[in-house]
Amino acid sequence: MHKFSFDGLEEVVEKLKGKNVYFTLDLDVLDPSIFPGTGTPEAGGVTFEELRKAITLVCSKLNIVGCDVNELSPTYDQSGVSTAVACKVIREMLLALS
Repeated sequence: MHKFSFDGLEEVVEKLKGKNVYFTLDLDVLDPSIFPGTGTPEAGGVTFEELRKAITLVCSKLNIVGCDVNELSPTYDQSGVSTAVACKVIREMLLALS
């Protein structure tokens, strides 16, 4: 299994500087221990802190003209933890965009 990482993200951000960017974030990149409420869980996914840092980098350095967050399926997580994580991710995106 190849663990997902954000290696190379900084280089991509540098290449996109000055361009309009639409940012789509699929929450199923998170490890299922953090985000079980998705139809496509990714074993070996990233931690919340790894994702938060990546979001902050993208949203603070690029000209984001629109964004969306996908892959939350609350019916797969009756505890509500995935919904709370999704809300925190959106909060972090908004803070980085301001």
